[in-house]
Amino acid sequence: MDYDELFKAFREDEVKTKHAKKKAQKKAEVKRTRAVKRDVQVTKECLRKDILNKVDHQIKFVRERNAASNENVAFINKVFAKVRQAISE
Repeated sequence: MDYDELFKAFREDEVKTKHAKKKAQKKAEVKRTRAVKRDVQVTKECLRKDILNKVDHQIKFVRERNAASNENVAFINKVFAKVRQAISE
């Protein structure tokens, strides 16, 4: 292989190291823009808020129905705290 052929091979990316090939392949597979990542994050936040609002609404009515018993309300509050924590993860 003479110099011209070698130069042509490098220019056409025929000669690449194993690391460079893996890096290029990974970049092509995983390429997501910042906007796409942000949209995914915003969607998850909206889902969390929506779920929390619905659960809060239901818990509110359960508390009202069981307001006579402090033990039941305390239990409901503990369960709701666990649910909030699970949703926020």
